[in-house]
Order: sequence, then C-alpha cells, then structure tokens
Amino acid sequence: MAVNGSLTTSQVLAAATELLMNGGYESVPLEDGGFTSARVFEDPYGIVAVNVFDTWESLSDGWHLAQGSLVDLISNHLTRPEPKSWEGYLVLLTPAPVPEPERSHVADLRYDTNRLRKLVATGEDLQTLDDVREALLPLLPLEVEPPGVTRSGLLDRLPNLLASEGIPAEITRAVVEAFVDNGSIMERLHAERQEL
Repeated sequence: MAVNGSLTTSQVLAAATELLMNGGYESVPLEDGGFTSARVFEDPYGIVAVNVFDTWESLSDGWHLAQGSLVDLISNHLTRPEPKSWEGYLVLLTPAPVPEPERSHVADLRYDTNRLRKLVATGEDLQTLDDVREALLPLLPLEVEPPGVTRSGLLDRLPNLLASEGIPAEITRAVVEAFVDNGSIMERLHAERQEL
C-alpha cells in the first residue's frame, strides 16, 4: 500500500532484502509464523530482522512482538557464549509518516537497546529507495577504496572554482597536491610562485 505517493511496504521490503543480500547476508528460512511482515538475515557476525509496517500505528503497536520473535529465534538457535547471539538487530520500517505528537516515540525506539539494537526509519526518512540504503547503512559493509585510488570530488574541482574568483588554478592545484601528498603546503606554494 502506498501512502501519499511514497514508497510501498513491498518496495521497502524488497529494497532492504536486496541491500542485505548484496551486503553479504543470507536469508534465514523460518518455520515460525511470527515473521509475517518481515525477513530475517544473518552473516558471520549477527542476525537482522527487517520488519516493514503499513502505518506508524502498526509499527508502534507491533514492534515489541517483532522483537520477541527475533529474541526467541536467536535463543532457540544460538547459545549464549556464541558472539553472534549478542549481535541482534531489529529493523523497523514504515513508509508512512509519523504524527507530530508521536515523533518523540520514534527517538525513544531508536535509542532503546534493551534486548536488541534497533534501527527505525519512517515516512519522513523513506522518500526514495536510496533512503532505504541510508536506513540500513549501519548493517552494510564499509566501502573502502583501494590505496592509490582517488575520488573525484571537491578537491578536484577546487582549482576551477577558485579560478573564477581570480586565484590562479596552478596555485590551487599545487596546494591541493601538497595536501593530498601530506607535504608542506607552504613549501609547495612558495615553489609554485617561484615558477610563475
């Protein structure tokens, strides 16, 4: 069901599933009926239950049942000494907006680490499919660039930006290169000025 032209619960659940599977998680087959609106995943380090609710009210009323189901699942399949038994994450998502008086309850849920860590995203947070990725970012692997790979960004654009303000692009490039090389910016700047 779409809420005011926003994402549907099916879209949110599908996006979350794809992101976690691509992030190295495997789907956990469930024999229990307690996860009707959820998917459960695991990787070598933890267990994640993604629960998507149609409305804020259903999330607010049902999160504790989802938490209980995940705690039971972990308790039934892992022993206490296993590190993974302490790495449970309950993801609570709804594409529906939260009424103003209830917004403090969202914050309370986010900071509630009783029994499980919780990630919560509501209609205010989930406007696009990219927002689903943002909500799951704490669970996804870090994207680390190999050494020597530079990312095009502000530093690459800086010489042209400052040139439009009258600062020679060659000077800015020299300063940026010194910064990137962790060298002396003043020495590089002095050398560049000598060449001009």
